[in-house]
Formats: sequence, C-alpha cells, structure tokens
Amino acid sequence: MRGKLLFITGGLVGYVLGARAGRKRYDQIASAASDLWHRPPVQRRVNEVRDFALERVGDVPGVLFEAGKKVVSAVQNKTDKGQDAAKGTAGSATAATKAAASATKSAKAAASSATSAAASAKDAATEPTAE
Repeated sequence: MRGKLLFITGGLVGYVLGARAGRKRYDQIASAASDLWHRPPVQRRVNEVRDFALERVGDVPGVLFEAGKKVVSAVQNKTDKGQDAAKGTAGSATAATKAAASATKSAKAAASSATSAAASAKDAATEPTAE
C-alpha cells in the first residue's frame, strides 16, 4: 500500500512539474490538492499522526542530553586516569578532551533539534484547522 501511495504521489508531482498546460491548470491542481488536504477525514488522520509523534518525541531531548553527559564524563574519567598514569601523553589527553567537547556539542545539538521538533509539532497541534 505504501509503495502504491508513493508511486501515485510521485506521478502527481511529476505531472505538476512537467505539465505544459500552464498556470491555469496548475492553479486547478493546487486548489484540488488544498481542498483534499482540508477535508475533515484527512485532518482527523493528520491530527492522529501528530499526536502519536508528540507522544514518541516527548522524552527524546532529555534522554539524548543525559546520554551525552554520560559519554562526556566517561571520556573525562579516562582522560584523567591516562594523565595520572603517564604525564608524557599530553597529546592524547588533548585529543580526548577535544573528543569529549565534540560529544557534548553533538549531544546538545541533537537535544536542541529534538526539542525544536517537539515544539514545532506542538505548535502545529495548537493551530486551528480550516474546514
């Protein structure tokens, strides 16, 4: 079913992009698509999917941030132990510190991205739909 839907969608997009009928036909197609999108059954399904996504995304930012903190502390612990064991390996300690900083930055970016996605989904859920 999913393959058929993707095929039909691809065909419609190809037709719209390749149509030689001009602006009038494009406006007719856009109007029909808009009418279909704003129908109550379609919007009901959109709301169901949005609610499902919000339930799944809710915990992601916190989990990512905690995992990032654990990675950073583990790398820092290994770096500290390595510095105590051999003072002559300053280069590897610097590399480990840079890796820890990079992991922290990546974890914060992922948490920020997940938070913004959740906020966008929440904003979309609160917008009134035209019927």
